[in-house]
Amino acid sequence: MTAIGKLLALLNLIVGLGVMAWSVTAYVHRPAWFDKAAAGERNERALMFEQLKAEAGAQIRTAGFASQSWGANLKALEEREKARADRGAAYAERLRWAHKGNPKDLVDPGNPKSAGKGFYEPVIDPLTNLHDLAPGAAPKGKAVVGVDGRPLPGLDGLLGTLSGDTNRIVELTEQIGEQQKVFNKLSAEVDVTEQRALRMGEIRDSVQAELFYLSTFEVDVYETRETVLRRARQLRARLKELGVENP
Repeated sequence: MTAIGKLLALLNLIVGLGVMAWSVTAYVHRPAWFDKAAAGERNERALMFEQLKAEAGAQIRTAGFASQSWGANLKALEEREKARADRGAAYAERLRWAHKGNPKDLVDPGNPKSAGKGFYEPVIDPLTNLHDLAPGAAPKGKAVVGVDGRPLPGLDGLLGTLSGDTNRIVELTEQIGEQQKVFNKLSAEVDVTEQRALRMGEIRDSVQAELFYLSTFEVDVYETRETVLRRARQLRARLKELGVENP
């Protein structure tokens, strides 16, 4: 028992010396958590409670500013997203008008079956410097007109009109070709008729000249006179057939 007691006393002494050495070391090298930082002192690492509190307060204020800025930016983003969606819908509507025409703005207001206007002049918003568009709103720009001074319909209407005009042009071209053939035929007949009329005029002139000669011709012989008179009657009958009323 004496040996065991001595051993325990020795161990108690060794542990006590160790605890005393650790206590002295801890007291000498104690952390300065509760100390106050010197004026103007700036440390890369905050080790004091006062510095930690100041840093935490700064981080809280920074977080508050960041949260406020994030909220403002989120609101601005939502507004811009809404504006983007509205402008996308407006552009889609304008695209439909460009193809089908605006059903609320007809080319001919007096005709309910008239095509809608398809194109409008752009209007720039002075605040955003963008095209002033709003879905479902009436266009602010004037309707674009064609060469005839009338507003242009949608693209589909223009293509339909163009196709109809093309078919009509083909039909008229064929009719012109047929009429040209008829004209050429009639021109040839006119030329033949003119030649016949010239020849008939020449015949009539020669017959009238001969008639004038025979009318003033005097004969003394009865037979010659009868022959001349018979020839004169034949000439007058021939002139009547040619259209002379009183030869």
